[in-house]
Amino acid sequence: MNHDRFHRTDNHIQLGCGTALPTLTLFHHCLTNSISQTFTLQDYNSSVLRLATLPNLLLTWATTTSPPLISPTESSQTGDIELTPEILSSFRTALTQNQITLNFLSGSWSSELAALIPSSAPDMGTLVLGAETIYSPAATDAFVEILMILLRRVKMAKAMVGAKKFYFGVGGSVDGLKETCAAKGAVAYEIENHGVPGLEAGVGRSLIEVQMY
Repeated sequence: MNHDRFHRTDNHIQLGCGTALPTLTLFHHCLTNSISQTFTLQDYNSSVLRLATLPNLLLTWATTTSPPLISPTESSQTGDIELTPEILSSFRTALTQNQITLNFLSGSWSSELAALIPSSAPDMGTLVLGAETIYSPAATDAFVEILMILLRRVKMAKAMVGAKKFYFGVGGSVDGLKETCAAKGAVAYEIENHGVPGLEAGVGRSLIEVQMY
């Protein structure tokens, strides 16, 4: 939403593009622990999925092979691999063997997009992770709208959103997110982040949790 989505058979975890590191961490965990999962990853631009999202997933897989095609400690300057037909075939085989499915969606936030995201059972939980999704009032409205659709699907659901406290020049803000959520029957509150490096630099950043009333 600019979001990626991590879907479990019993829960949903939906991830924004700004949450690429959590996505790759979860993907790595599934590969190394043979956990069957479906990842649905979304961005407004299909080129981001093609040129950044999928290659990063493939590079993450490359650190899990035996021997590793790329060392997890290698720098970005030396962490490249040539995508030969054999490498791509091995990647697809690893997904199949671990019963991991990758789905990719491009387009803007909308009810139509929400309809493309599979639902878990109503008595299961949903966790939505997003970052830099409230940069303008219009973006905040659209993000919260799809957020409400996803959170209402199950009994236990919440979202965690990483954002700047205020987006100068475009008008988005954490306060705006709180107000929009409240107007739609949800509560948004900031999670304590004292001691986390970088959160107080510049305009400052927040981690906000959103739940339905």
